Amino acid sequence: MKQLLIFFLLAAAAFSIDLRRLDESVLHKDTIRVTVEGAVASPGTLEVSPYISAGEVLEQAGTTEDADLSAINPDMLMKDHDVLYVPTAAPEKPKVSINTATAEELMSLPGIGASTAQQIIVYREENGLFQKTEDLMKVPGIGPAKFEKIERLIRL
Repeated sequence: MKQLLIFFLLAAAAFSIDLRRLDESVLHKDTIRVTVEGAVASPGTLEVSPYISAGEVLEQAGTTEDADLSAINPDMLMKDHDVLYVPTAAPEKPKVSINTATAEELMSLPGIGASTAQQIIVYREENGLFQKTEDLMKVPGIGPAKFEKIERLIRL
């Protein structure tokens, strides 16, 4: 039974091999075409040398100020007819100032409702401005768990 199974696996592997002759013209191209789209200064198709990296293509095309290059490997080699898409970075939402924010602005934070926002304002009026963001945990109703949810969204 094992021998029959091995025979079928080897036969399947043999039939999956592409035995067509390699087109040598592909190997000896002087240029390749790469299309650049998204947050680039000059979108379109570029004719570049083979074995060019994505970083070099982006240097030629230029990127815009809002380009998000974090997901692009600049060392990746480009092939003929590749498309390189550069996404735009999402605009960062400004942080809420716990020392000057209105109740509405405070309620934009996750887990902060009308009553908690009012308590923050009352605490601020009675005790003065917060000296560090962690002082927000002195407000009744804001514990470590809630503070952790909003910590990256607030500032003094």
